[in-house]
Amino acid sequence: MNKHIEEAMTIRNEQPMVCNCAQTIMRVYAKELGLSPEQAEKLGSNFGGGMKCGGTCGVITSGLLVLGGKGIESPAKIGEFRRRIAENHDGMTDCKLLLKANAERGGNKKEHCDGMIREAITLIDELVGESEK
Repeated sequence: MNKHIEEAMTIRNEQPMVCNCAQTIMRVYAKELGLSPEQAEKLGSNFGGGMKCGGTCGVITSGLLVLGGKGIESPAKIGEFRRRIAENHDGMTDCKLLLKANAERGGNKKEHCDGMIREAITLIDELVGESEK
């Protein structure tokens, strides 16, 4: 398994669970971005729950923060990140809609969010890897 995903799942399984999806992604990449885990957690604090109002999913907003921190600013690459997540979820990118669709399928919220985190990390690492070539 990807080292970033392993770290994310360790964070998500802390008891009590204190990190939202955005904070988890930020913490995973903290050291690489020159941040302390505490700084990264604070940066992601207002993006969980779709910016705390059901808007854009925190894995997308934190993913964009990480990509920017890694020097990926190309509109095409940023668009690809968002588009690929949307394509995997029937075009949805808002937390409220993603969670509603998951609930309608009988899904568990934590498992859904953990899956979204794994998906975003996979894409982040892929896009970063491509840019380093």
